[in-house]
Amino acid sequence: MGCATGTIKYSLFLFNALWAILGILVLIFGGLSWGGMPDEYAIGILVLGGIILIISLFGCCGAVRESPRMLWTYVSLLLVLLLLMVAFIILNPRDVFKKYAAQKVEDDWMREQTSPGSMDLIQRTYACCGRESPQDYLSIKFYNLTVPSSCCKDLNCVNPLNLYTDGCLKKVEEAFADEGSTTSYLEWGLLGFDVVILLLAVILAIHYTNRQRRYNY
Repeated sequence: MGCATGTIKYSLFLFNALWAILGILVLIFGGLSWGGMPDEYAIGILVLGGIILIISLFGCCGAVRESPRMLWTYVSLLLVLLLLMVAFIILNPRDVFKKYAAQKVEDDWMREQTSPGSMDLIQRTYACCGRESPQDYLSIKFYNLTVPSSCCKDLNCVNPLNLYTDGCLKKVEEAFADEGSTTSYLEWGLLGFDVVILLLAVILAIHYTNRQRRYNY
């Protein structure tokens, strides 16, 4: 095995090890985000993580065994994954998390009208109060012109300075303000990583295919 071939082989193995770790991280992210995004989106992330993990293991085995057939199969799987990622980037709706969180605020605020306390988790999470502002609670008789403790820092509303003055819709908008650019960086980063591994796999597959042909002669 030449120096260049050995370098490509071990580079491919290293990249696939990183690819496998990435797949595991994607699976963990999808699992932890369940309930914080649309179910179909979470399922898609979990499927993507599983595919990345399986393909990376296949690539590691192909590189170690120096098997042309396994490497070409691996190249085919990477091409399929590449096409799926391109389709996802093109078809993926923007601001998924922001829209989902904003809708969660709307839904919980509607429930707050009949089931006081429905907004507590959101208000503690985003340090906010009401849908648009604390004044929203003036229309709910249950609170008798006051606000729930979740509207205040450390759940202490005795001190007026502890009151969160921003509404939850505004805070959600601020929390996910960079979602679009962050998502784009992640998508194109994954795509670029896939292309690099694909090129290394093709070079290695061609080399081992040619070597096998020479041995057959």
